[in-house]
Amino acid sequence: MNKNMVGTGKLYMSVWFWSVVGLFATIWVLLPSLFHTGYRNDVIELQSIAPEWVWSTKKHPNLPAWILETLNILTGRSFAAPFIASQFCTVLALWAVWKLGRTVLEERLALIGAFALLPYAFFTGQSVLYNHNNALIAFWCLSIYLAFQALQTNQKRYWISAGIALGLTFHAKYPAIFLALSILAYMLTRGNGRKYFRTPGPYLAVLATFLIFLPHLVWLFWHHFAPFTYLSDSRPALEQWYRQMLSPFHFAASQILYWIPTLIIMIPVIGFAWKWKIRKPKQQSISGECEKYLFYCFMVPLVSHMIYCGIKGVHLRMAFGAPFWVFGGLWLLLRFQETKETFRCFRQAVVLTIVVELVLIAGFFVTFYSGKQVPLVYYPTHELGAACERLWHSRSPVHCPYIVGDDSYIVGHAAYAMSVRPSVFLSSGTWANDTDLITKGGMIVWQRDSGGDNLPEYFRQRFPTAEVLPEKLELPYQVGKKNKTLQLGIAIVSPPKT
Repeated sequence: MNKNMVGTGKLYMSVWFWSVVGLFATIWVLLPSLFHTGYRNDVIELQSIAPEWVWSTKKHPNLPAWILETLNILTGRSFAAPFIASQFCTVLALWAVWKLGRTVLEERLALIGAFALLPYAFFTGQSVLYNHNNALIAFWCLSIYLAFQALQTNQKRYWISAGIALGLTFHAKYPAIFLALSILAYMLTRGNGRKYFRTPGPYLAVLATFLIFLPHLVWLFWHHFAPFTYLSDSRPALEQWYRQMLSPFHFAASQILYWIPTLIIMIPVIGFAWKWKIRKPKQQSISGECEKYLFYCFMVPLVSHMIYCGIKGVHLRMAFGAPFWVFGGLWLLLRFQETKETFRCFRQAVVLTIVVELVLIAGFFVTFYSGKQVPLVYYPTHELGAACERLWHSRSPVHCPYIVGDDSYIVGHAAYAMSVRPSVFLSSGTWANDTDLITKGGMIVWQRDSGGDNLPEYFRQRFPTAEVLPEKLELPYQVGKKNKTLQLGIAIVSPPKT
């Protein structure tokens, strides 16, 4: 086969990749944009944090919020911005899987490995909940791809790129440490990895990671490692000893659910009767080495999480394992695929991908119209923001600088929809406190069904100069076939007169 035919084949496969991935990414941007009127909890938290451009919050590093705010600016604060951010992470992750697949497999098989991840939970239905997991998955995958390229070529540009990607992974979420441990474990235990410790490449990668993450380390020192305190205080402990013993295995078993869509799409390639035999690839086989490398990249984090769960006696949520399996389809191909009829398998895999995606899209509509989605997505966001802005300007001509409430999601939606977004916080925040609101003014919002018409006492003590407005907000909205009403009380802390 001449070079022109190879080049044409690669271009043809590239068109397939970008067409299919682009189509489904567009669909999962449009679906929530057209049908949702509010954001889910993590999204509205990020929307509240995004305008502040802080290095971190008390929960996580802040890279996902930076991505979101960049898209808010580029799209004119479009309602679709978080869904575009989520699909940006999806496309970046799938691109990394596809690129790594092209390195070790035939073109069609590499595409199957990428398409098998299209129905992944965090790329479809869960993608409307844009949060730190989406960014973690994207840069986790990019780091794995670039680190493998560095290990195969020993080129400095790949080592530095891998270090930068890993540093960004740390800026997404702290479990990036498990990925770093995976790559280190592979290099220490494999001859193909140990030899590079005598070259500058790994040390350039470590330096790049350190420099990228250094500003966050400085922030941690300044704020007394607040995220780690929050983590230890907020993660629920298991009281019964038998639950503590079983919890790691419960977490591991839950991860199987992430594999189901991938396994369906992989049926044409690996069939139903997999050959669970130990195959020993040739020592110099790049595909065999990649298989082992990917095995390290999902097994080390899984075992580390299980050990942590067992020692600390905490309940780990299923979502914590989401990044581990994004290369699962590619690993299955490297481990079990033996068929030579790649063209037939490719067509069948594409058909199955479309079928599974259509089922997930149908599920979106069913859950939306039945009212089974999270209530926040039905909120009258723009009506709420317009009403709050009108009431604020009835007392002050300047823009509202701060907003606080008994429900951070309600005030987050209000702040997002106001023309100039005020800072949102509860008792305190990373960037603001009660003194800021008292001295500069702000708005207090509470739910009347729980707090009544009067300003709740805990707000009265914190903001003694607050004026309760006589007008109460009653904003109707619909959840499935049920009519709901958002009943809110509003109080104003007027800014000082100049």
